[in-house]
Amino acid sequence: MERQVLIIVKSIVDKSLIGTYFFFFLNSCLQILFPPYPGDTITIFQGYLTYRMGFNKYLMLLSTISGSFLSSMFLYYLSYVKLDIVLNNRFIIKFFNLDKIHKLEELFKKYGVFFILINKFIPGLGSLTFIAAGILKLPLIPATISILLANILHNTMLFSAGALTGDNMEIIKASIKEYYRLIVGITVIISLLYLLVRNRIKLYRRSVK
Repeated sequence: MERQVLIIVKSIVDKSLIGTYFFFFLNSCLQILFPPYPGDTITIFQGYLTYRMGFNKYLMLLSTISGSFLSSMFLYYLSYVKLDIVLNNRFIIKFFNLDKIHKLEELFKKYGVFFILINKFIPGLGSLTFIAAGILKLPLIPATISILLANILHNTMLFSAGALTGDNMEIIKASIKEYYRLIVGITVIISLLYLLVRNRIKLYRRSVK
């Protein structure tokens, strides 16, 4: 599937600049709304095309971040206000493992909205996390900020990696694997630091009382 999509991307880039921006906006939307779609692969390839063909890197990155952010907020808001639709929709049931929401609930209680930022970098859980955040009624402003930061960091890292990988599919796939290994390691470290700091703060408050 990835190879066919890359061929389509090349043909669009050769024909229309506006079409190019729109395609990558749509690509990032599909990445969130349709999890089987190889969005990460295309975002890396987008970074490669941007550096090779001299596109405006800020506009290209903005098109991707905008698409993923708006799609993420759509899942969050839909789950927040239309819980019955989400839990009974065949499409959502098919492509999103809603059984994991109970596990995510415990993690949200432990980490709060910070968990959105962590989970965006875990393959297969990013989109489900936004749905869970809405179902669990996480506060709008903190959730929005976390979703925005998660999408900015995630897409910027993939986009930047494209300058190094080129259009070689095997290198791109290998880069994604290494990227996720790195992210998992960083996520574990950040989570441990977060818990350590939070526990220290609790102990300090108790000692003051």
